[in-house]
Amino acid sequence: MSSMPTRLADGVRGVLLFCSTAALAATLTACASTSSVHVAQEAENAQEYDRAVVEYTKAVRANPNDKFARAALDRVKLRAAQDHTARGRRLIALDRYEEAVVELQLASELNPTDSQVDAELKDARQKLRAQVSVTRGGQTQLQTLVAKMRDLPPAGQELPADVKLPGSLQFGNGATSRAVFLTVGRFANMSVIFDSAFRDTPLSIDLRNMTLSDALAALTASTHTFYRVTATRTVTIVPDTPAKRREYEEAVVQTFYLSNADIKETIDLLRIVADIRQISPITATNAISIKDTPERLAAAAKLIAAIDKARPECVIDVELLEVDRSKLKEYGIQIASPGQPGISGSADVNRQNFTLANLLNLSAADVVLTGVPGIYYRLLKSDTATRTLANPHIRTEEGLSASAHFGDQVPVPVTVFAPIAAGGVNTQPITSYAYKDIGVNIDIVPRIHHDDEVTLGLKVSVLNISGTGFGNLPTFGNREITTTIRLKDGETNMLAGLIRDDERTVLEGVPGLSDMPMVGKLFANNHKEVQQTDIILTLTPHIVRVLDLTEADLKPFRLGRDAGTPALEPAGPSTTPREELPPTGAQPGAGAQPGAPPGAQQPGAQPPYPAAAPAATPPQTPFPQPLQGPMPGTPLPITLPTPPKKPGGGGSESRT
Repeated sequence: MSSMPTRLADGVRGVLLFCSTAALAATLTACASTSSVHVAQEAENAQEYDRAVVEYTKAVRANPNDKFARAALDRVKLRAAQDHTARGRRLIALDRYEEAVVELQLASELNPTDSQVDAELKDARQKLRAQVSVTRGGQTQLQTLVAKMRDLPPAGQELPADVKLPGSLQFGNGATSRAVFLTVGRFANMSVIFDSAFRDTPLSIDLRNMTLSDALAALTASTHTFYRVTATRTVTIVPDTPAKRREYEEAVVQTFYLSNADIKETIDLLRIVADIRQISPITATNAISIKDTPERLAAAAKLIAAIDKARPECVIDVELLEVDRSKLKEYGIQIASPGQPGISGSADVNRQNFTLANLLNLSAADVVLTGVPGIYYRLLKSDTATRTLANPHIRTEEGLSASAHFGDQVPVPVTVFAPIAAGGVNTQPITSYAYKDIGVNIDIVPRIHHDDEVTLGLKVSVLNISGTGFGNLPTFGNREITTTIRLKDGETNMLAGLIRDDERTVLEGVPGLSDMPMVGKLFANNHKEVQQTDIILTLTPHIVRVLDLTEADLKPFRLGRDAGTPALEPAGPSTTPREELPPTGAQPGAGAQPGAPPGAQQPGAQPPYPAAAPAATPPQTPFPQPLQGPMPGTPLPITLPTPPKKPGGGGSESRT
């Protein structure tokens, strides 16, 4: 008995504890809500509407039933949206579109019902995209990176790009190729090294206002040499011979990422035009890797830059109008049995176990007639017109087919015979269904010209079910046009006249009566049906993208010679008597007594080389060589030495 009051007291205490906890929570919530509302009012009075939105949002979350906080939240949201909209407009006026987009985005989130803010936000985003395109030259960041790295030479093979020769650098008579190369190297602040097989020759050349690369190209072409960048700001000049080309040949690997061009077509182009053999495709990233000489890699980069262009695009406005018209006219008097097109009935004797003997006792009640014909008059005229209109806008690239089909697909059974067992006779029929497009089918292949004209390869076919044939299979009627038209941008072409008329006339009547002249039509039923179908098609092309060509794409460039291809050799025997030159390192006239004639042998000197037999004067070559000259490493005097006189009489002369 004592335990019951105890349990009752515990229950009362639990209820009181719960009520006090709930009251405390409500008090704390009310205090938090009141505090948030107070802070929000202060922020609103200070026109800090963003902070007021945050505080009123806290108050509403703490007390969802607070109508004052909800109304205040809606009010400060509108004011904050107006504030952000005004800031966005000021930023747009200053062409600071990126910041303006942020402000207008906030205004749109605060006031989603304001359509004007949404329109301004959309316009600001478009201007931001246009500004980024203009800043990057109409290219994305990846396109800019690919174009920049494509033209850079391999690491360690760069020539100084900021070097331009002075306007007075011109070499005339008396200059030599070695001196010209060294002079260019001094102006470019780089070292010039000569291969051991280099031969110094006289040279007259004009290098005024040339860049370093152009000057080196002109010099090497004039002296039958080529250069290699062998170190930082160091160039080696090498004679252009097959052996030296192989000796100084360098292999460079570069990967080209294609954005628009086809990999197979690009590889075929590089193999045929640039004679590049070591090339491999990477289909996963639409790229190709090439291993070849730097000259051929530079040529491949220029070819790829010229062909890796986006295809031109156009939008073709197609307007299709299909008109079907059916006329039905039926009139006349028809004598027919009920439910039958003509007279169809029977005469029967209504008696069981009827025999021939009973024919003598027949009466009118014994004969039953069925299908007694009646007279029907028909007057019917109907005119039905069906109009189908389609106006699609087809966007396609140059050379790619665009198709448009308007109509239904009808299944057509196709039966083939196969053997029951392997190697047997084809006796088992297998039926499958192929769907045929019924309606209007349009196939267009555009080609965009440089004069803003578009050539459309057009194929229009109109198919319809004309009836049934063998085995109740459908038969199809076809009207097809295949043509090529050339239109200007925005010019409209109309294709019409695809008219089909089907007329059917049926005369039904009683045989004999319907054949009577004049009055025969009174006992006949006339049925005339005319069905007309016409197709009107209009095409209007609009060019939306043209081929993006630059002057660099149209400008021709030189292709570096293969390493095994020699330089242009003089025709006929060489005119330079290399055998008569002094040995390497000897100065002009070294070992000769002062005043001795040229060619005289001195005591202790090496015997001269045997003289060659006199020969006829060789023909003039495109690049004549001097008759005499020092070996590599020997500086030349300003004036050329007088060549020795040729001996006569077929023998050599000894000079003293």
